[in-house]
Amino acid sequence: MVSAAGPGGADHETSRPGEDPGALVRRMRSLPVDQVIGDVLFSLIRAAQVKVGRRDARLLIDVTAVAHEHARSYLPGDVTKQIDQVLGQLRMAQVSAERDTSQRGQPEENDLDRAPAPPPA
Repeated sequence: MVSAAGPGGADHETSRPGEDPGALVRRMRSLPVDQVIGDVLFSLIRAAQVKVGRRDARLLIDVTAVAHEHARSYLPGDVTKQIDQVLGQLRMAQVSAERDTSQRGQPEENDLDRAPAPPPA
């Protein structure tokens, strides 16, 4: 698997035990939008990595790619490059894993009932 720790290089904790909800809101409001978007994209990537070979992994990969393309100009170049690389690796892993999955014939529990259509170009 590829590393998808996120823009800061580590997973970010969104709330702390016993933290006042107002403090969480204030902290989130002060975060730069590129960090919020990067965290969301890397969360989608991590979910897709876990689900590689399933139809829902393809959906997660496609959603990440569409969101990334839309937000690209708001993200730092190093984050954009990292996401591009990880998405490329994920796509290759997904194609390979789908081939293996199709040979088994049985979809996994709670997978999508159909393959998602690719996003419009």
